[in-house]
Amino acid sequence: MMNTEIIKRNPLIIGICIILAMYVIGDVISGVSFLLPSFLFAGIVVGFMVNNNMKTGAINGAILGLISSILVNAVLISMMFLQGYGHYFTMLFLFYIVNIIIQIVISTVGGVLGSLIQTEKLENLKEQDSS
Repeated sequence: MMNTEIIKRNPLIIGICIILAMYVIGDVISGVSFLLPSFLFAGIVVGFMVNNNMKTGAINGAILGLISSILVNAVLISMMFLQGYGHYFTMLFLFYIVNIIIQIVISTVGGVLGSLIQTEKLENLKEQDSS
């Protein structure tokens, strides 16, 4: 059974909202893809918000990447079907599986970076308080 204290719900919800907002602004409205940088940015935000160690940041980043990549890729697949590319589903499916894996890895790296930033910030605050 999974420890529920490791998984932080509010940072995950905020991270998913960041990714979806950047996806809508980037891909849908402007036509410029911010998808992979948005996964990294949201992973950093989630890792920073969980306030624990790198393991917790990595786990929350991976969960963020999994949920967000499934949501974003479901939208992308449905858009491809609406545009008439349904015959190429097997090729697109393999592409989106690889895409999901890449997005999970990027979010996990972002989660680790966010927890490292938070740890460094806390160490600097402790040094300033002791001086």
